[in-house]
Amino acid sequence: MTHPDFDGPPPGAEPGPPTADAADGGSSRPGALRRQPVWSYFLTPAAILVGSLVIAGAIWWQPGGGEDGPAASAPAAGPPAALRTAPAGASPTAAAQATLLDAFLGYARTIGLDEQQLLQCLNDSANVQLINSHLQRGNQLGVSGTPTFFINNKKLVGAQPTAILLEIIEKERSPNPPTSVDAYSPQVQALAATNPPSFEILPQRPDLSGAAFEGNPNARVVIAEFSDFQCPFCLRWNQVSLPEVRKLLGDDVALAFLHFPITQIHPNAGNASLLAICAGKQGKFWPMHDLLFARQQEWGNLR
Repeated sequence: MTHPDFDGPPPGAEPGPPTADAADGGSSRPGALRRQPVWSYFLTPAAILVGSLVIAGAIWWQPGGGEDGPAASAPAAGPPAALRTAPAGASPTAAAQATLLDAFLGYARTIGLDEQQLLQCLNDSANVQLINSHLQRGNQLGVSGTPTFFINNKKLVGAQPTAILLEIIEKERSPNPPTSVDAYSPQVQALAATNPPSFEILPQRPDLSGAAFEGNPNARVVIAEFSDFQCPFCLRWNQVSLPEVRKLLGDDVALAFLHFPITQIHPNAGNASLLAICAGKQGKFWPMHDLLFARQQEWGNLR
């Protein structure tokens, strides 16, 4: 049974790579061209062999003619043809092909992003590499679904009740943070007793390089979240718990976001991560973060 507050493959599942349609945003129309997705060119062999998670396979950015995409310094080539905005008077089929990009460009306008800079960023392979690096790091930390949190060196799995998260944060703010689960409430101890455990004390904090921070990155307490923009449990956490966590953010407490799109079950999650990263390049990661979760039902099933 899947964890009730945790989105990921069922325990014991070992999915294969995404299909061509799911992985490259390809159409299901008969005769549609299927190509190797560009993200796969940047994966290490170790990343390809991940057991129970799927590496980001829904990135819309595609190479042309079987070649790698443009270098980071190249001028923006614009979105791929299948996702360009349909011209006026286009057929319903052509319009439908453009809906995902249309929605995302609409969100970009809502928060005041420069569209040309955004399109250039979406064509930068380094941003795909960043997503994959977060996925690999999460796998090394035992992350197999979302949301998964690391409050300093305390690992918490799933969208647990806000009171549990706040308890862990407060204990981390103390002069001597706990080194044993015995120092926590019975509720937290019960999470530690599950198999696999939903709460653990790890030897050290995770590496947060490349994460988006809200609050002081050097804060005493950092809540690192491995998340998927299309995950319903991540949405619930953002609606219920994040407002309470944000009351604590500042010099003492910070939030860090790491990308963990599970494209096996969330085919647009990789695209959403890429969009958020590019919004961050213009200093607006968190406004885009909030907008993507607020409108998850709107873009989640688009193509």
